[in-house]
Amino acid sequence: MQNNPEHNPNAEETAISGVAARFRGDLASLDKRAMFALVYAAIGLTSINFLKEPSVLEKITRGTPFESIGHAAMYSEHSNLANLAWWVIVSVTFYFVIPAIWVRFVQKRSLREIGLAMNLEHGFLKLLAFCLAIMLPVTYLMSLTAGFAAKYPFLKVYDGSPYLSGTLLVWELIYFVQFFGLEFFFRGFLVHSLKPTLGAYSILAMTVPYTMIHFQKPMPEAFAAIFAGLFLGWISYRNGTIWLGLVLHCSVAFSMDIFSLYNAGLIF
Repeated sequence: MQNNPEHNPNAEETAISGVAARFRGDLASLDKRAMFALVYAAIGLTSINFLKEPSVLEKITRGTPFESIGHAAMYSEHSNLANLAWWVIVSVTFYFVIPAIWVRFVQKRSLREIGLAMNLEHGFLKLLAFCLAIMLPVTYLMSLTAGFAAKYPFLKVYDGSPYLSGTLLVWELIYFVQFFGLEFFFRGFLVHSLKPTLGAYSILAMTVPYTMIHFQKPMPEAFAAIFAGLFLGWISYRNGTIWLGLVLHCSVAFSMDIFSLYNAGLIF
């Protein structure tokens, strides 16, 4: 039998080794913090999308002392608070807990470096007041539309109990915790992990996935998320802090809940 002159195992191994060497070289050229931030963003957001469902909690708690919690998330006759609480736990875990642990104990960096500093340039408090003065009337007008009225508030009470109760208070508190995690992840972790490599382009890079998590919201809110992402990202980029954006985000979200309940005659 004659050997195929075109088949050269040594040449194939050399070609494969060359590809592997180029891959290692390209990988070594990447900024490790930026690379982790972007890869983790893909993993974290995908995990939230699939793990937030109450059916996941029901499966996890089945046959355990916490089975009633999972059952409540799936079949509660009072409200969907347990369902929402599970969503917040999953979101905060991937938005805040995992990135914070990585930054603090693997990268050995202070969380102040990625958005938890208390820095504030002169004039930004006035900017916050100006934004609220604009956004609250706009939020009220949006709450009058059918799309927003159907979506908000996320809290649903099934048994006829009044919304103005401890259930609503608990929901708003954990809702704010979710926003802290969200702001930390997008305007803190992503912006400030990408900032050394991308500069101000880190704001644009963050805005893309931030907008995408709004695809299930009413269309005006999804488009508004583009501008909100750019604006809140810029505030954090300039000040090194997420706190200003967090106050603005929570204020708008809380007002949307209250306006929606008021318009539906469910609060007063």
